[in-house]
Amino acid sequence: MILFILLAVVLLAVAVGLIVVPLLRPALSQQPPARWTALLVCALLAAGSVALYLKESNWPWKRYPGIASPQSPIISLIDQLHRQPKNVDAWMKLGRSYIIVQEYPFAVRAFARANAVADGRDVPALVGEAEAMILIHDSSLEGRAGRLINRALAIDPDSPQALFFGAAEAMRGGNLALARARFSRLLAMNPPAQVKTMLKREISGINAKINEKSVDPPRKAPK
Repeated sequence: MILFILLAVVLLAVAVGLIVVPLLRPALSQQPPARWTALLVCALLAAGSVALYLKESNWPWKRYPGIASPQSPIISLIDQLHRQPKNVDAWMKLGRSYIIVQEYPFAVRAFARANAVADGRDVPALVGEAEAMILIHDSSLEGRAGRLINRALAIDPDSPQALFFGAAEAMRGGNLALARARFSRLLAMNPPAQVKTMLKREISGINAKINEKSVDPPRKAPK
């Protein structure tokens, strides 16, 4: 979106130049340059372009105002945390906001800070930090994410979030048996119908992979 805005600004500048330069250049009739007309054209082009795009664009400006926008919840949360650095709830909201805008490394830091303020025993903060690490898609973070999930499950073995992301992390690490156990535990909690269907599908897929691995390859007959 930033690249698009920059290109739009460049194109607007070109359009302004094509219209305004002739107005400012003295004509053959020796008439004075039309400076006020040129200024008015610039203002109308800029205002009209912005108004037209805001009206016709389907980009959700109000929902995702951007990190640098004064209206951004991220800016508000950062300002709040400057005043209240031990506010766990604000750190958690900051982490979630960073995940929404796909700034996963910043989300990791925010959740880690929330957990540090909570003396390392905040299950949602542990799971949030692990989730952000999983979303980064960095193989070097797999062990760290798994340890965070294990700590969360040690505190609360029935945490749905910890079980779900723990299963996802186990699948990513190739531990199919552990992933199946965690999905099965979630299924036993009687979740909503759509979630139940998804869990059954995941468990069936894991069972199929486990069965494939358990079948011995055919041995060649001795000659």
